Formats: sequence, structure tokens, C-alpha cells
Amino acid sequence: MVRIATVRNPRPVRYRCELYAQLETDAGAPAKARVLEISEGGAFVEESAGLEDLQVGDGATLGLPLPGGDPWMAHAKVARYGTSRRDLRHGSVDHVTVMAQGFALEFDEMPDDELERLRDFLELLDGR
Repeated sequence: MVRIATVRNPRPVRYRCELYAQLETDAGAPAKARVLEISEGGAFVEESAGLEDLQVGDGATLGLPLPGGDPWMAHAKVARYGTSRRDLRHGSVDHVTVMAQGFALEFDEMPDDELERLRDFLELLDGR
């Protein structure tokens, strides 16, 4: 039996975060969004008001207020629905995590300069 090795690109490292963003669907509906995970390849956005009608395959532009200038922007497609973890702050407990419903966005259009800005920001997240 002959086995053929397939080469897969490694999955980008995902960073847990809690970032507030603007998400505008290709249909033109803007909504505030909470980003719970981000990587070079995409982001996980918690489901919120104004985003209930998004379907897998729909497109949207994500805008994040990153340090050092204008908001960072990237176009993405909804890749899947699912859950992610979200940390809660509580006065009497050190660490509380809950599951949050939402959807994964896969970035599909990103200029090189925006990719570099994202990489710089991910390095900041990695260092915390």
C-alpha cells in the first residue's frame, strides 16, 4: 500500500481576547460585535443583536480599534456557528468562564499592510 502525504498549512494560533468591534454585513447592516478569539486567519464573534440573520457563507467587514491609528479592517466570510469561552470578571472569584454562542469568521480579503498591523497586535496579545 502506498500512502501519499498531504501537506497542510498549520492552523494559525488563536488568541483569546475581548475586543469590541464593528461588523458590517455585505447587505449593509452594521452592528456592534464582541470578538472572543482572533488569529491571522479569522475571528470568533459572540452572537449579538443585529447579527441574528447571518448565515454560513455570508460576508462581512470587521473593524477593530487597534492601537496606533485608524481602525483595522478586513473582509471575512461566516465559516461556522458554534461556541467559544468568555471570561467573566467577578469580585469574589478569581476566574469564571462561560460558553458563548457565536460564529467563526474566516478572513478572505486583507491588504498586506493590514495583515502586518494584525500581526503586530497579535504579538501584543501573545506577550500578556
